[in-house]
Amino acid sequence: MATPALPFGLLPKKLYKPEVQLRRTNWSKITVQELSEDCFWVKAKEDRYEDDDLFAKLTLRFSTAQTKSKKQPEGGEEKNQAKKKVKELRVLDSKNAQNLSIFLGSFRLPYEEIKNAILEVNEAVLTESMVQNLIKLMPEPDKLKMIAGLKEEYNELAESEQFGIVISSVSRLPSRLNAILFKLQFNEQVENIKPDIVAVTAACEELRNSENFGSLLSIILLVGNYMNSGSMNAGAFGFNISFLCKLRDTKSADQKMTLLHFLAETCELHYPDILNFPDELIHVEKACQVSAEILRKNLDQMNKQISDLQHDVNNFPSSTEEKDKFVEKMTISFKNVH
Repeated sequence: MATPALPFGLLPKKLYKPEVQLRRTNWSKITVQELSEDCFWVKAKEDRYEDDDLFAKLTLRFSTAQTKSKKQPEGGEEKNQAKKKVKELRVLDSKNAQNLSIFLGSFRLPYEEIKNAILEVNEAVLTESMVQNLIKLMPEPDKLKMIAGLKEEYNELAESEQFGIVISSVSRLPSRLNAILFKLQFNEQVENIKPDIVAVTAACEELRNSENFGSLLSIILLVGNYMNSGSMNAGAFGFNISFLCKLRDTKSADQKMTLLHFLAETCELHYPDILNFPDELIHVEKACQVSAEILRKNLDQMNKQISDLQHDVNNFPSSTEEKDKFVEKMTISFKNVH
């Protein structure tokens, strides 16, 4: 009996038969009946990624039991075992090596291309995520040095340590990667912090330039000095702006009016234009929502990153690598930052 044709020109999915059972992926299966013509799954061509080496790694890492060895033809066992021999790690532990291998596999780039992209500061290749992961997963300098010593045994090493061999020739790798990450993130950091800076800067300018608000402060200073006559607080040239929040704490003798009410009434009766000062402070409300502490912290961090970048550029050793464009490109970036 013929198998019913599948819709949308789909072909039956291939059935694979691994040598051992693998761990299951806990997904909800989508059947062919649930597909629509414009669905992504109709266009998926996953078989283009079939690869024996990929399947072997899956079997090695995700099997639920040890692979059973098949009977070998007499005299052929040694040859087959040599073919399937798993390369042992020399320096890295298995977890770090696996994480690095997964990361490297996700980009499908030759190790030399990754190295050259770092040397050239090639932003067409180096994404923010990629550099972050390189910083996170890169072996420690001492381990990288140990791996570099295995250069003559390159073909015998696991892929993560082969990558270590290639990348170990890049001088000052940690500081180089951190500088590149700063370069990649700088515009975004500026855009994120700019609205707060604009709001605070505009609010400060408005406060400085507002004639009506200045007049109000003058009246308060006058009133305060007058009220403080004979005390240590008399004769003030100014006051901390936080005092404005305490105007209502000073109450009249009959407890029916505060100094705040008094000033408002005074301005309303004699200086009505002063009460229009909020119209000259349109950015103050937005600025009040900005955390001065967080803003200062972010600015300090960016200043430190710029200072570190300048130090790296000024003190970077001469490179024998023709492709090394770090100083050239970072010098341009540093000038643009300033």
